[in-house]
Amino acid sequence: MATSAITFELSQDDYEGIVDMAGYGIGYWAMAGAIDNTGEDGAYKSYLVIDSDDDETSYSLTREKVEQAALDLFVKAPLNDYYMSAIRRLVAEGDSSDVGSDIADAIIQMACFGEVIYG
Repeated sequence: MATSAITFELSQDDYEGIVDMAGYGIGYWAMAGAIDNTGEDGAYKSYLVIDSDDDETSYSLTREKVEQAALDLFVKAPLNDYYMSAIRRLVAEGDSSDVGSDIADAIIQMACFGEVIYG
């Protein structure tokens, strides 16, 4: 569970939805994004992102890392109102319905780089 002045727990379903949506959103900066590991029950355990930089750096993102990235975006609020509205709904209300590929992309960038560096 990620904590700050607030407590936020990303559900397994929301984690899987975010990484599924990220597959459509990260293509302009990442070579690949794929489910890296699943449990016996088929639940996603980690999501592997391979950056298209020169050394093809890879990031293995667990639910906890994605959860922390969403919370960091919520607390730091570095994005425009469109993005922050969806992040606020996700963190404050547990509602991921506004998290499309663009918002998922921002969350994955935050998880990989500690900031949103592309688009």
